[in-house]
Amino acid sequence: MAAHPDDTFLLRGSDGEEIAGDLYLPRADLAPLVIVVHGFKGFKHWGFFPSLGRFLADNGLAAACVNLSHCGITGDTDVFNRLDLFERDTWGKRLNDLHQVVEAASRGLLTDKAELDRSRLGLLGHSAGGGLCILHAARDPRIKALVTLAAICRANRFPPDEVERHLNAYGHMKIENARTKQEMRVGRGFFDEIAANEEAFDIRRAASRVTQPWLLIHGVNDESVEFEEALQLLEAVNTNAINGQNAKLLSIENADHVLGTQHPFRKRTAEFVQALDVTGDFLKRHLA
Repeated sequence: MAAHPDDTFLLRGSDGEEIAGDLYLPRADLAPLVIVVHGFKGFKHWGFFPSLGRFLADNGLAAACVNLSHCGITGDTDVFNRLDLFERDTWGKRLNDLHQVVEAASRGLLTDKAELDRSRLGLLGHSAGGGLCILHAARDPRIKALVTLAAICRANRFPPDEVERHLNAYGHMKIENARTKQEMRVGRGFFDEIAANEEAFDIRRAASRVTQPWLLIHGVNDESVEFEEALQLLEAVNTNAINGQNAKLLSIENADHVLGTQHPFRKRTAEFVQALDVTGDFLKRHLA
């Protein structure tokens, strides 16, 4: 069930590395644009992202699914072929990358195959990508709507004792990719940056400043990012200037971190379809 993009783009991201994007375009011009951001160990071709992009386009919303510059994948592959980039990734690099995409979108530079409405921009992020979208939306009024799917509420999710042991022994944090069996490394710079700039990467603090319409979606049976994290984000946004009136939480029963889907993508599960339908209605309502 491969969904092929209607256009692609390349931008210059952090440290001069490339941000790659796939565009899914609706038939009508002057459509809103939703920027779709993957999570940790994610990428724009992973699992449901192409299907999500095509769904949005079929519902009148342009979608730009991106590979952040240090995600570890370049080119048309689902194997991590740039583990050196992955090791050097940081939250600062991710924020800079997303800023570059939003900036290009706001200037109409992503495609010449359609005229998109630069004033109607939305963000949709999965997992760590959800946390990234929260950090960005809190500081950028050009974002008119936000959707987070299984979003994290903490920038550093590694056990401190394990991090210290790995950094002392290897100079980096070692993790295994369960799908590819590759050894992946998180560099010391990732942890040093967060320690030096805790407020800049405090996702819950950023959530308390988000006032755009925000749909939080989370599977109740998510074992990767527990449902409690959605509740913490909701608690944070309830302290914003409008007492959280902008935020809505959709909890999906029996749903895991990827809504029952897998990579390679095979079918739209009932949980995924539920998330799609609510997301489409929400974005059409708030980006109209």
